[in-house]
Order: sequence, then structure tokens, then C-alpha cells
Amino acid sequence: MYALLPYLWILFMVGLVVATIVTIIRGRPKKTPAPKGTDALTTDGSLGEPSEPVLDFGDELAQMK
Repeated sequence: MYALLPYLWILFMVGLVVATIVTIIRGRPKKTPAPKGTDALTTDGSLGEPSEPVLDFGDELAQMK
């Protein structure tokens, strides 16, 4: 029986880590589902994922001169 104690302790510690990870994952806020139908049109008129924002480096380039 005493020979199994280290293995039971390791199993207990692994269980604590797994339980913590599962609790953190389940506690995260849920993503809102994407709207269906005509509301799925993006600003550029295409279906699907919204386009990525365009980076504007105009101010930084003006400061470099």
C-alpha cells in the first residue's frame, strides 16, 4: 500500500492541474454568434469575415522627415 502512495500523490496533483485548466476554460466568456442572413454582409459588401483593418502610417512618416 505504501508503495502506491507516490503514484496516488502524482495522480492527485495532475488532477488538480487538469481541474484548474478546465475551470478556467469553462469560465471564459462565450463568443457571440455571427448574425445570419442579410446582416452577414460586411462593410465592403462581401460575405463572410469582416475585412482586416488598414494600418495608416501617414503620421509616423510625416514625423520622420
